[in-house]
Amino acid sequence: MDKIATFDSTIIPVILGPTIDAFTPLLEARRADIESIPSKTFKYGGTDRHQLDVYYPPSGAGSGSKMPVLFFVYGGGFTSGERKLEPTNLVYTNIGAFFAQRGIMTVIADYRLVGQGGKHPETVEDIRDAITWFLANQSIVAAAGGLPASTPLDALVVAGHSAGANIAASLYLSPEITPVGSALRAATKGLVLVGGALQFDLTGPPMLQPGLLAQYYGSNEAAMETMPTALVARAPAELIASLPPVFVLKSEHEPPPIHAACDKFAVDLGVRLGRAVRCEVMKGHNHVSFAWSFGSGEGEEHPELMAEFVKAQI
Repeated sequence: MDKIATFDSTIIPVILGPTIDAFTPLLEARRADIESIPSKTFKYGGTDRHQLDVYYPPSGAGSGSKMPVLFFVYGGGFTSGERKLEPTNLVYTNIGAFFAQRGIMTVIADYRLVGQGGKHPETVEDIRDAITWFLANQSIVAAAGGLPASTPLDALVVAGHSAGANIAASLYLSPEITPVGSALRAATKGLVLVGGALQFDLTGPPMLQPGLLAQYYGSNEAAMETMPTALVARAPAELIASLPPVFVLKSEHEPPPIHAACDKFAVDLGVRLGRAVRCEVMKGHNHVSFAWSFGSGEGEEHPELMAEFVKAQI
């Protein structure tokens, strides 16, 4: 984290390479530990982008008779990302391993990206379908990991980072995608949104490459109507009331638009809920370092808080 503190910029393309360079040796030194966590791959749909990895807690790492589940949605600006990120293959394996070591079964799914048939709402529907598949096949998932098929899998919490936070928030704020009263909504006990692209300002500094917002949403006008903060504003009261506890996180050194997006989302949702939404700053982190810190031995304080949040929903 000392290296991260020396960076002058918060611009994601500028800090991406140096942040990866800072954390790669730390993760490589712990590769054996990270890769020792058992995992299985399943298909939840018809293409290569419709696959998910499940990471299983080692024996003795569970929480009594109940096993919490974290479903993690990675980011990548809607244009990139994969379950095992090249070139090291340690991200997002490190996230699955980190939570599994703390007794939390962890699921990480691919979804279609822009340029591969992925746009809104298809990306959100992919994550919906992945979670739905998991919920419908819990006994198969448990048995594949050497657990009794009857293992109770409790406290499903969905977390997303960056574009993944946008997708996760959209999933629960879109009644046409996840109806109020649906099994998925009822099963979800928590929502964690990290460094989210939750609010867009077309007059300010862009968070995404030029033209991508219109490409993902269909048009700039559709983006302004469909971004998560807009969904909060117009969501029916019964949908807002159905939301699980929400935990918003942002890095200390986020780009200013993401700082503003996280703050506005938390405030606006808090107004609709009639209570404050938990929102915390990850000291020392930038937008990229969050995902790379898991299992690195540095900057893991807020990953630990996420694990505590998941277990608290049992």
